Amino acid sequence: MDDDKKNENDFDNTDNTNEANDIINDSAENESLLDIADLDQISEPSSLPEARESLNYIKNAFTNLKKEFDGLNEKYLKILADSENFRKRINREKEESLKYSNENLVKDLLPILDYLDLAINHSASYINDDTSGNLKIFVDGIKMANNEFIKTLLNHGVKIIETENKNFDPNFHEVVEMVKDSAEPEGKIIEEKRKGYIYKDRLLRPSLICISKPGENCEDNN
Repeated sequence: MDDDKKNENDFDNTDNTNEANDIINDSAENESLLDIADLDQISEPSSLPEARESLNYIKNAFTNLKKEFDGLNEKYLKILADSENFRKRINREKEESLKYSNENLVKDLLPILDYLDLAINHSASYINDDTSGNLKIFVDGIKMANNEFIKTLLNHGVKIIETENKNFDPNFHEVVEMVKDSAEPEGKIIEEKRKGYIYKDRLLRPSLICISKPGENCEDNN
């Protein structure tokens, strides 16, 4: 009699173990996603089938929660990266705006330097004919003003593009005339027609130049 009861208990335990395994397997196979907010509505199971259903529900609720968390975390990281890039771009634009804040003003002043240069260069042929010496005094005053003007611009980051004894560089020079000159190599700057300037590391305007070119005739590009 005792042996029969023992065998019956063993059979019941085996059934319980198999049913518990079925709960785990069915939970792994169920891919439906449920809301974890509804977990508080699950009552305490009173049987293995109810426990099986609750376990399956909880498992899928947490699966849903993890996917939602991963999605939100990905969005957060993207927004964070975009925000950082935006902040860097704004700071860079602000720095550049401050750095080149006087660029337009300097450009507007360059024609004044051109007129001063023209006045000085064209007066040279008349100074020797002026016996009173007044023209020389006047031109010397213009030269002083021109030098102070240039000095002020240099102090604020302006540089004059060098052309003397230089070869043509398309980054800084613009050719307006090509002249045959057998004494100079091709591309050598023969004459500067108009000064060019750089403001900090930006080209304000190129130098207008005349360069040497092999050939029999002069060629004017203007």
